[in-house]
Amino acid sequence: MLKRIVIAANVLLTAVAGADAMNFSLRDQLTVHASGTIEKGDAVKFAALPKFSTLELDSPGGLVSEALAMAANMDARGNIRTVVKPGASCASACAMALFVSGKIRVVQMGGRIGIHSCAMLDGAQAPECNRAMAANGNAHGVPWGVIEGFGNYIKPSSMMWLGAEDAECWGFMRWNSEDTSSTGIGCFRAALPTHTPIPEVTAKNADVESCRMNAGTSRTYISTGREGQGFSDAYRRACERVASDPKTPKYAAIDIIMWLSLADPDISALKPGTLMVHLLDGDISQINNCWKCFAIAAMTQLMHGYPKEALEDFKNAARVVTRDTGSIPRWLTSRLDIAAAEAAKQNH
Repeated sequence: MLKRIVIAANVLLTAVAGADAMNFSLRDQLTVHASGTIEKGDAVKFAALPKFSTLELDSPGGLVSEALAMAANMDARGNIRTVVKPGASCASACAMALFVSGKIRVVQMGGRIGIHSCAMLDGAQAPECNRAMAANGNAHGVPWGVIEGFGNYIKPSSMMWLGAEDAECWGFMRWNSEDTSSTGIGCFRAALPTHTPIPEVTAKNADVESCRMNAGTSRTYISTGREGQGFSDAYRRACERVASDPKTPKYAAIDIIMWLSLADPDISALKPGTLMVHLLDGDISQINNCWKCFAIAAMTQLMHGYPKEALEDFKNAARVVTRDTGSIPRWLTSRLDIAAAEAAKQNH
């Protein structure tokens, strides 16, 4: 199937090719770092690489035919893990062909993938290529409608950037080879102009989607107009269990933990700061790019009587969220003010 897709996409582009071909370098014995534009001949260079298990990606995209040929080689090698590290971007053919072809695929906090429509040589949209990209993604467990839908919606000259949280939420990521938790359904439902009713969380119906949709700080939050939504004892107990479940996607768990830190007076028993660090494998580069992580750490410190430390991390949270979204949530500003007042009391 993939071989036919490569042939069909042979003359199609997803980005204007640059002067520099893709560069492959060994980070360690089993890690290859791939950067630069995907050009003619890169698939041959890729196939000649020695055995590896992790492919780090940082590329604006390029020739679809070359990218899909590389994806076919990844399938032949088997069990390749694709990663977009903090500060890196994987766009166009890099995201839609290479990244999604990983058996395990992770966009780390501070990394991003870019999606848009395929383009013909003259710049016109190429729906056949979008279908080819969707078929390849779907063969690797990415929801068909996500790639083809975004591909048809985003013009070739534009780009939809997805950070780590959004990439996970839309189903692009896979934390392990058996992971089927990131289906894209939660983000899809939140994006619908008319929402299906969201039930109140109970011990029986609690899952990642219901916990996030009832959490006021989540991107997939859907207001029900119900008083006390996301504050009930049933919500807290059930969603604490969901957040602690190893099967829960990591960024979704962090999202839930942050809301619980605001909503649950007994959150300290969950050790939210420790759990958050564990979820990100203690990777400081990811934590430094995660405003919710700073907020969780700050709220934990404030609970334990360390307002000065909390104030510093609330400031870090405000800095990162402003960088990423252009604004600061009102609740974060109010918590920052509380920490500042508590810190001032300690000084006196």
